[in-house]
Amino acid sequence: MMTRQPEEEYLVDAGCLRPLASQILEAAGFRPDDAELVAEVLVEADLRGVDSHGVTRLGGYLSMAEAGHVNPRPDVAVVRESGATVLLDGDRGVGIIAARQAIDTAVVLARESGIGCVSLRNVSHTGMIGWYTLRAARQGLVGIAMNNGPAIVPPFGGRESLIATNPLSIAAPSGGEIPVVLDMATTMVAGGKLRLASKWGVPIPEHWALDRLGQPTTDPDEAIRHGFFQWAGGYKGFGLAMMIEILGGVLSGGLFGREVPPMIEYGKDPLISSAFYIAVDVERFLPLDDFRRRVDQLVDQARSNEPIEPDQPVLVPGDKEAACRARRLAEGIPISVRVIEELEGLVEKFGVRATPLRSAR
Repeated sequence: MMTRQPEEEYLVDAGCLRPLASQILEAAGFRPDDAELVAEVLVEADLRGVDSHGVTRLGGYLSMAEAGHVNPRPDVAVVRESGATVLLDGDRGVGIIAARQAIDTAVVLARESGIGCVSLRNVSHTGMIGWYTLRAARQGLVGIAMNNGPAIVPPFGGRESLIATNPLSIAAPSGGEIPVVLDMATTMVAGGKLRLASKWGVPIPEHWALDRLGQPTTDPDEAIRHGFFQWAGGYKGFGLAMMIEILGGVLSGGLFGREVPPMIEYGKDPLISSAFYIAVDVERFLPLDDFRRRVDQLVDQARSNEPIEPDQPVLVPGDKEAACRARRLAEGIPISVRVIEELEGLVEKFGVRATPLRSAR
């Protein structure tokens, strides 16, 4: 794990961070509802410990908008619809805007037909994709989300970039308030984690990425500019990423493979993505209460398993993030000085009236 020095970060309340991000986005030209949505998804990522997809992304979103790579006021359009399927075009907007519409559409279709499948093309970064699957799971459905992105990772065994870190998320409702949710890149880590390490000025674990010669590196800048990520599970991670590329990029009619421009300078280069969302109505298979009970039984079997390390209990997907969220809601979100400075710069640039972040607790 990456480590930071305590003096290099501040604890900021989510209730302060979310409206600040929303105000900045609205001042930058986003519609009010869209600004609130993007801010919500970014701050939720920070709460869950997915810092690489949190407010650290805000400056890049706005830089891409200024460069003409992102449309701040997209008109999401239905390209095609038939039965339980819909194809959407995101009009080059921040992907969060169209992605929420996509998962909500999938949920409606699933209520009608048992399953809903929505393909989405022509968007920028969609943020933490677990936000969308959790949205479905909290309504009693199984949610699935995946997307492609810039060509920054070579195929397993290759040296020329072909596809992105291609994340996948699956969430299922449980008997409690917290669904079981998987949210993962098909590489060892998401691309944003390397950029965040670079921003913090800290080394990365050597199993995260490779240098220009294909050897493990702890230098995030070397990996970003000249090297590439390591696949999770080797060829298996790459195989999964290829199928996500097919369902996200190929099926949508969007860009795929080397057609997607690589992204080296975040905020300056375009970030183009396509995605695929599925919602499954559990009630078409068995009563929802029975499903929740059975999920809980499985979760209990996993958590009660004797751990290899006594002080490290067995966790199921989503446990770590849920615990982090509870802690950060109570204590505040740790924001690095570098990110604080970026946000303060945006506040000044767009003339936003805001509570000073360095005392926002």
